[in-house]
Amino acid sequence: MPKILLTTGFVADPPVVAKGRVDYFDTEIPGFMLEVRSSGRCTYYLRYRDRHGRLRQVRIGPVDAISLENARMTAREIRSQTALGYDPAAMMEKKRQEMTFGDFVEDKYIPHVKLYKRSWEQDERMIDRVLLPLWEYAKLSAITRDDVRDFQTSYVDKGYKPGSVNRMMALVKYIFSLAEKWEYIDKSPARGVSKLADNEHKERFLTHEETDRLLKALKNCQSTVVPDLIEFLILTGARKSEASHAKWEDMDFEHGLWTVPMSKSGKPRHIPLSGSAISVLKRREDNNSPFIFANPKTGEPLKHFHNTWDRIRKEAGLEDVRVHDLRHNFASLLINHGRSLYEVQKLLGHADISTTQRYAHLSQDTLKEATEIVSRSIKSDGDSE
Repeated sequence: MPKILLTTGFVADPPVVAKGRVDYFDTEIPGFMLEVRSSGRCTYYLRYRDRHGRLRQVRIGPVDAISLENARMTAREIRSQTALGYDPAAMMEKKRQEMTFGDFVEDKYIPHVKLYKRSWEQDERMIDRVLLPLWEYAKLSAITRDDVRDFQTSYVDKGYKPGSVNRMMALVKYIFSLAEKWEYIDKSPARGVSKLADNEHKERFLTHEETDRLLKALKNCQSTVVPDLIEFLILTGARKSEASHAKWEDMDFEHGLWTVPMSKSGKPRHIPLSGSAISVLKRREDNNSPFIFANPKTGEPLKHFHNTWDRIRKEAGLEDVRVHDLRHNFASLLINHGRSLYEVQKLLGHADISTTQRYAHLSQDTLKEATEIVSRSIKSDGDSE
């Protein structure tokens, strides 16, 4: 049980634990400690003795959900309660058991995702519209796997497409996984509930001829912003939200590098820019907004441009192409030109390479070329005999 003055630097990067856990006790507040597990999970606790002299421990929270400053403040409050004869561990356990789903998403989940998730407002809308009418007053610990399966089935019965249901389920799984991680429940009820097979989903990428038609339609578009934004997406493979929120200060023209301050993973990522992508940016230099692809009327990031995009894709004869398909197309082009999945993973900003593999669609021409290699090799071997 090492003793150390806990600092933000130490909490952010504690020593690696090879096996089990190590408790680091703070020298400033008696009993306040940081538990570091071999899994990398770090959690604040306060250890104390109750009025009967028994050693007790109360969980304050994980380091990714509560700051060191707030954890210290909570530790002091708990010590004050013990001095008055209360048993905070018993009180916290009772509160944990009585916490409702609505209380958890309002008090814990939403404040957490606000810190790093750019699309947290979408989560909040889906929670308000879909999840709270069902589970707002249900105790978090009382929701079962059958309840989650019933939720999934109910939206299938309502006629929702598998892709839409899977997106709802992704949010449900994430909420319950955090509740488990933060020890508000023992086990997520969403575990073991499989995604629906989405046979309607078609991976889409553009042929060279389709790309030429799209670029021509972009040139014919009267909008002063959307064509540049679409071309930039084609050339970078970036997410729509990343490009629409891009600022001039994020661009390093000298080194051809774009820094996305907060990506989908909650961390900054760096995107190399091609000469063509930089040319698109140069065309935007006359706008008077810190945002590169700003709404001309408000100067704020361009958010809604579906109608303009719909006109562009129809003119190009590409009615089935979505804006997100441009990201898939970017990845497919790289794969078909021999770039590795690792390179594509880094360029797309995927944390897990299994996500990148969804984009690794090889065109029929590339596959045909691969079979010809075998054919030529066999003929060559036969000729040598």
